[in-house]
Amino acid sequence: MTFRQFAFNNVKRNSRQYLSYFFSCMFSVAVFFIYAVIMFHPEIANYGFQATVQGGITAAEVIIFSFSFLFVLYSTGAFIKSRKKEYGILMTLGISKSQLNRLLILENTIIGLVSIITGILVGMLFANLFIMGFSSLLGLEDSLGFQISWKALALTFVSYFIMFELNSLIVVWTLRVNSIVHLFQGAKAPKRTPRFSWILATIGIGLVIAAYYLAWTSDMVSIGYRMMPILALIIPGTYLLFTQFSVLFIHLLKKNKHLYFNKTNLLTVSDLGYKLKDHARLLFFVTILSAVAFTASGVMYGVFESAETEATANIPQDVSFISKGIDNIEKMNEEIKPFTTALEDENIDYQSLAVDLTQAKVTNNDRETWVNLLSYSDYQSLLALNEEEATWDLTDDEAMVLTFFYDMSFSNPIAGELTLQSENFQETVQADNALSIVNSNYHTSYTVVVSDQLYDQFASVAEANEHYRYVALTVDDWVANAEYIREHAEQVDSDIVRGSDKASSYLVLRNTLSYALFFGMFISVLFFLAAGSILYFKIYQDLDKDIRQYQALYRIGLTISEMKKIATKQVAYLFFIPFILAVIHAGFAFKALQNMLESSVLLPSVTLISGYLLVYVIYFFFIRGLYIRKIKHVM
Repeated sequence: MTFRQFAFNNVKRNSRQYLSYFFSCMFSVAVFFIYAVIMFHPEIANYGFQATVQGGITAAEVIIFSFSFLFVLYSTGAFIKSRKKEYGILMTLGISKSQLNRLLILENTIIGLVSIITGILVGMLFANLFIMGFSSLLGLEDSLGFQISWKALALTFVSYFIMFELNSLIVVWTLRVNSIVHLFQGAKAPKRTPRFSWILATIGIGLVIAAYYLAWTSDMVSIGYRMMPILALIIPGTYLLFTQFSVLFIHLLKKNKHLYFNKTNLLTVSDLGYKLKDHARLLFFVTILSAVAFTASGVMYGVFESAETEATANIPQDVSFISKGIDNIEKMNEEIKPFTTALEDENIDYQSLAVDLTQAKVTNNDRETWVNLLSYSDYQSLLALNEEEATWDLTDDEAMVLTFFYDMSFSNPIAGELTLQSENFQETVQADNALSIVNSNYHTSYTVVVSDQLYDQFASVAEANEHYRYVALTVDDWVANAEYIREHAEQVDSDIVRGSDKASSYLVLRNTLSYALFFGMFISVLFFLAAGSILYFKIYQDLDKDIRQYQALYRIGLTISEMKKIATKQVAYLFFIPFILAVIHAGFAFKALQNMLESSVLLPSVTLISGYLLVYVIYFFFIRGLYIRKIKHVM
C-alpha cells in the first residue's frame, strides 16, 4: 500500500465523520461558483445595473470565502483533535514528523479537491435555475442565457484550493508542538463538577432582557443609535447564559426530586449539565451564528414582501400630478393627456379627480411653515376615490394635518393650535394629525384639511401664484403595470407639472431588495448550515467518550431502548437549545423591524423560520441516526 493509498483509505474510513463537513464545503463552493457565474456573465454588460450587480456579488463572494476559511479552519482543528490518538499510534510505530505532516496535508487536499469538484458540478446543475431566478427578480423581459465563463471556474477552483492548502499548513503548524503523550491523550480530559456564579448568571439574564427591551421599544429613529448597544448587550448576555445560567438551570432541575429521579432523567440531566458546560462556547457561537442567519434573511425577506404596502404608506394615491400658478394650471391638462392616453392604449382602467388647493402660512409654537389648504369636501372626494370614508366632520375652528407614516416617526408634525395666515387674513384652528390621503409634493411640507367655508375665505384672498391644482388617479392593478406607469409618468414636463406615483417607489424598493435578497439569502443559509455542521463535529468528536459511558450503563443493566432515549434527548437538547434561543433573538429583531414598517412581518418571519426549522429537524434526525447506529454497533 502506497502512502497516497494510505491517506485515501484514512479519508474513506472516516467518511461519516467527514460527511457533514464535506456537504457544508460543497454548498459553500456551489454558492460561490453560482455568484461567480452571474458576475462574469457576458450579457450583464448590456444592462445599466452591471456595476451594482458586480459590486454586490463581489462583496458576497468576499463574505462567503472569508467565512468558509474560518469554518474549514475550525472544522479541520476539530477533526485533528478527535484523531490525535490515531496520530500518536502512527508516531509510535515509527512514522516521522514530516511523514505525518504529509499525511495531514494529503488528506485535506483529497477532501478539498472532492469538495471543490463536487461543488462546481452542483453549481453547474443549478446555475441555470439561479440565472432565471435572478432575471425574474430584476424584471428582465428576456432571461439571461445559460453561459458559464471560464473565469468563474478558475476563480472558484483556485480560490478554494489555496484556502484548503493554507488550512492544511496551519493544522500542521498546530501539531508540531504536540508530543506523543499529548497525541495519545487526544481530546480526553478529567471532568470537573460544573460550577456557576449566581451573580454572573443574573447579569447574563439582565443583559439579554435589556437588549430585548431596547429592540422591542425601538422605532425608525432610535434603531440607528440603539443597534450597537443591543449587540453589546446580547452577545455577552448570550455567552453568560450558556456558561453560567445553563449550569444554574441544571442545578435547579436536580433539586426537583420528582423530576430528577423519574425514570432515566437522572442520567439525562446529570450528563447534560456536563455537556452544556463543556460545550458552552460552542453553543454560544452556534446561537449567534444562527441568530445572524435568521435576522439577516428574515429582515430582507420581510421588507421585500412588504414593498407594495410600504410604497402605499408613503404614497397614498396611485398617481398624482400637481401644478402651481394659473399659467401652469392652464397647461396641466395638455401635459397629463399623453399619460392618460397611454393608459387607455394599454386598456388599463383608471379613475381621476382634480381638486384645487391654496397656500397658507402656518405658525405653530413659534414654528413657521408653508402648507397647502384642502377643503373638507375635496378631502372626502379623494377618500371616495380610494374607496375610503371620512371618520369625522370638521367645524370652522378645526383642522387636520395630513401626515405620512414615516413623518410621524422621523419628524415632529405640526399639531395643536395653528395660526393660518394669508395676506391680511388670519385664522386660528385646533389641528390633529391624520394619515395623509394626498401624495407629497415639491412645493410644501404639509397639506392641511379645513372646513369648506374657511377654505373659501383663504382662496378668495390668495394671489394667483398661490393657487394649486392637484390631480389624483387610481389605476387598476398598478403593481402589474408598474414599469409602464413609471415610464410614462416620467415624461411630463416637471417645470409645469410635478408627478408622484407608487410605481416608482415600489420598483426602487423592490429592485434594491431583490439585489440584497439574492446576494444575502444564500450567505444566511450558509451560516445556518455551518452552525449545524459545527454541532455535528462536536457530537462526533465526543462519540468515543460517550460510547465508553454507554458501555458502562449497559453493563449495569440499562437496555438499548433506554440508552437510545437518553442519547436522543441529549442530542436534541444540544441541537435545539441554540436554535430556540436564536429564534427568540431573531424574534425581537423582527419586532424592531415591525416598529418601522406599516405592513406586518409576522407571516414572512414565520414562513422563513419554519423553513429553517424543517432543515434543522432533518439535520437532527440524520445526525441522531448516525450517533445511535454507532452506539448500537459497539454495544
